[in-house]
Amino acid sequence: MTKIFTSTEWEELWVESEQNGAISSQSKGVETIHQGKILNISNISNIYECWIKLRNGLSICINEREFIDDLVWVKYSLDEFQFGLSFFLSGKVRIERHGLTDKTDESVGRYYLECNCDIKETEWWKAGEKFSRIYLKIEPQEFFQSFDEEELEQIPISLRQALIGDKLQPYYHQGEITQQMWTVLCNILQCPYQGLMKRMYLESQSIELITLHFQQFQEQDVHNHRFPARDLSDVDKIYQAKEILLCNLENPPSLIELARLVGLNDFKLKRGFRQVFGTSAFKYLHDYRLEKARQLLVSGEMKVEEVAFRVGFDNRSYFAFAFRKKFGLNPKQYFQHHQKSV
Repeated sequence: MTKIFTSTEWEELWVESEQNGAISSQSKGVETIHQGKILNISNISNIYECWIKLRNGLSICINEREFIDDLVWVKYSLDEFQFGLSFFLSGKVRIERHGLTDKTDESVGRYYLECNCDIKETEWWKAGEKFSRIYLKIEPQEFFQSFDEEELEQIPISLRQALIGDKLQPYYHQGEITQQMWTVLCNILQCPYQGLMKRMYLESQSIELITLHFQQFQEQDVHNHRFPARDLSDVDKIYQAKEILLCNLENPPSLIELARLVGLNDFKLKRGFRQVFGTSAFKYLHDYRLEKARQLLVSGEMKVEEVAFRVGFDNRSYFAFAFRKKFGLNPKQYFQHHQKSV
């Protein structure tokens, strides 16, 4: 049987499981370990988490979990954005970042860099499959504060945007774990030290992983769908294209017009948009429109017809069809449901 939880419900179950002793938590210095079971009426998940703060702006988490039943986990937008590198060591989970990516499989041998600011996620977990990963949480403003402008030009555009300040953008980039990365990940899992030396060792290994990611980002390898360092301006143009689409929901330009506006040919824009955002430009726009419509319906300040027009749907019937396909209810039902729950 498939179980469905929201992030709020999951947090409540976590607290209850800590209170009844099903999860034990131990803190020693900069290291915190959570271990045990998430319980409801029955066991839902076996979990293990070890968090260690390595330096200002950088923490590491070794995370393991195994669900007893198939699970759908709905995570709504967070109050605080997080940047992170996730390296998958075993198991698989399917995730859709609404308005950002299609459903993506995150499984052994892959890793991603993500900024999860202000987006909703839906995760699909399979029962009985042990999932483990190493996660590096990066706080860009703190981590890169000693870098000069020339050095900052060499890091991925997503991190540069976070350093600029106010205009943070959701971001997702998936890559393959290289042999060098696997060696570093094994070193982390088999760390031979304790105390201060453990922290220093894990910090050095984590920074090596970040360095290897930057190197992979800059590789001149078309077959691996990476952008060379000299073509970073093309990535900026793709972000610019996304902004143009989102600023013109009611009357977006065609792909050829969009390519002309940002100074790329349409093939390069089409391919590059999928590489950066994991989907086509107009699938991204379609999902963004529907997510924006959902938010407007939840606010209750506009009628369904006004919402459809605001997000760029001229045909109300098609809007209802697309909305129902994505969220399971037509817009009017969704509006009424949320008004009752307020």
